[in-house]
Amino acid sequence: MFPYKENPMQHKQQRMIPDWAWAVLAIAVVALTLALFMTDRPDEPGEALVYDVSRYEAVADDDVRYHETARIALELDNPSGLAVDSEGRLWATGEGALLMLDETGREQARHEIDGRPDCVAVAPDGTMYLGMRDHLAVFSDTGEHHTNWETLGERAWTTEIVVDENHVFVADAGNARVYRYTHDGQILNTIGERDPERDSIGFVVPSHYLDVAFDAMGALWVSNPGKLGVEKYRADGALLTAWHQPGFATHQFPGCCNPIHIAFKSNGTLVTAEKGINRVKTFAADRSFAGVAATSEHLNAGWNAAEFPADPAPIRDLAVDTNDRILVLHGPLRAILVFEPIDAGKEKE
Repeated sequence: MFPYKENPMQHKQQRMIPDWAWAVLAIAVVALTLALFMTDRPDEPGEALVYDVSRYEAVADDDVRYHETARIALELDNPSGLAVDSEGRLWATGEGALLMLDETGREQARHEIDGRPDCVAVAPDGTMYLGMRDHLAVFSDTGEHHTNWETLGERAWTTEIVVDENHVFVADAGNARVYRYTHDGQILNTIGERDPERDSIGFVVPSHYLDVAFDAMGALWVSNPGKLGVEKYRADGALLTAWHQPGFATHQFPGCCNPIHIAFKSNGTLVTAEKGINRVKTFAADRSFAGVAATSEHLNAGWNAAEFPADPAPIRDLAVDTNDRILVLHGPLRAILVFEPIDAGKEKE
């Protein structure tokens, strides 16, 4: 083994930067870091990082096909659900109460209830079904509490209910599915679950919005907000039709999750409500764009997102009454806004 000998050239190179220079460099780095840390920074993020959809809210005057013809004030805290029964009466829910109103909006009855339902539906025989977050509460047509159905679990968030002669369909945004019940509370099947064998990812529900509605022929439609559209199903859960319209144009649905509410007019017109860009629109039976019912400017009056951080839209529910008027439940205003066509002949069917 050869003895180790120090290489004088290597030692010379290592000594090319003296110790004092390293000390100066370290002080400079520390000073620069402190200067950057102490420098005033803008309070707001850069323009590219600000979520601003205001430029997409504008609607051409010719696209606005409805106007507000009535505003029904509700003596109701935190309105949450709206339904129309077969007699044309309106039912509105909120904190601790269920109200019945006639077609003109006059309060006819008030039923005290425990809690705040998220949605309400009325069966043809007058039985009322209230979505109480993780279960349904069933009431008689006189407001007497019959029973509570079994819980749907900790993740459940019931967001809409529709009822026909045979079944009760319940949208559960928390579990991203729709349940089909018998009228006495037995679950027959679920709709919208993931099905790898059919290459189906089911409903995509990023937030607490999932809606169901019957069209004029009694067919079941479900919003698929993460896919930005609506879908038609058989009662057994088979998908019949899917119609998705992603985008920021007036005839499309912007992300991340729209529409938040749906309803149908007697001529097959689909009515949709959106969040982010708060507006209500209509689509003809062939799903071509028919017009705007309520603009963002109209709906944003009396609402500020900062004041309602847990509820990112002023529209709490949507319905169509027996006169084909569009009813919008506006939470901050504590009112039902009634919209009718400006010119019935101008509305595309």
